[in-house]
Amino acid sequence: MPAANAETIVVVDDDQSMRTYLSEVFTHRGYQCQTFEDSLSALRWMSSEESQPDMLLSDIAMPGMSGMELLRTVKEMHPALPFIFLSGFCDLSSATNAMRGGATDYLLKPANPRDIMQLVSRHLGHGRNDHFQSARMALHHILKNKVLSGGASASQLIPIFDLLGLNRFETFQHSRRVAAFSVLIGKSMKMDQFALQALEIGSLLHDIGKSGVPFNILMKPGKLDPEERRIMEIHPELGANLLAGIPGMDLEAQIVLSHHERFDGTGYPRRLPDHAIPLGARLFSVADALDSITADRCYRKGQDLDAARAEIQRMSGSQFDPLIVKHFQSIPDKDFEEIRLSYPEDPKHPAEPPARSQS
Repeated sequence: MPAANAETIVVVDDDQSMRTYLSEVFTHRGYQCQTFEDSLSALRWMSSEESQPDMLLSDIAMPGMSGMELLRTVKEMHPALPFIFLSGFCDLSSATNAMRGGATDYLLKPANPRDIMQLVSRHLGHGRNDHFQSARMALHHILKNKVLSGGASASQLIPIFDLLGLNRFETFQHSRRVAAFSVLIGKSMKMDQFALQALEIGSLLHDIGKSGVPFNILMKPGKLDPEERRIMEIHPELGANLLAGIPGMDLEAQIVLSHHERFDGTGYPRRLPDHAIPLGARLFSVADALDSITADRCYRKGQDLDAARAEIQRMSGSQFDPLIVKHFQSIPDKDFEEIRLSYPEDPKHPAEPPARSQS
């Protein structure tokens, strides 16, 4: 039985069985749960004086007011309230709208109790604010001192991250390492300062689209089925869509859109071959592979630099541009190790499984 001061989770879904299921999951674990079959009923309760919601879970496709419309209304009433979509579908349009509307996270039905509670604890758990604020301050420090490829200050990106609430920044250290690795390789290729800065910001932003990928797909430890893979593979386009309204960052957006292309033309989303892939994205892919191989993951220990060098060399000409691999191999181990030590994983926020960064 939930305690009187237990946190309250609001569930909005037109499916009675889903409301019952979620209510049982939450009350069994000590939360108060308020369930509603439509958006207007939920809004009436949330407008009352006795309501004290701590989180809201909503379906998207419902009769009357949709989940997207509910999101917009709730964000006006309670801007900081965690709002999670729980839906049976996810496509590029719905995920883009969810991100732009300020949804905190996304779960794909059917969702098991473990995934549901892991997500709830992430956004209601003790200590999350300290971690998020630390990441936010670091990000602001980076962006306020940078200039986008179009000449404007990179600080204009800050509202995007504030909109997303840094909700997926357990990947923040990964992004910082990959950005630093990318710049290191770019310097070895004698890229100018303008190109290096675009490369750094684009690399830092590369996974921003994962904010719209359902949590239980993103963090699934096993192999994705074909439908889950289809959803996972929209994240480069999601990221590019999110950045599309910001002028003057063409080079950075190219990296976000193309960071999963492969030199042999078998990557996604556009299956671009060799030099049709933007240079920054080709360079980034080597840096990303380096981090994926050497970083510790939630269920395996990272390998050493020798193993990473051997694997990247093996994939030269298929996954990677051979010229970029040549420059990568010329960089001393100590330069890569210095970056790895500067941006260690946060032990309280385990990294994503490697399959998700290399899928």
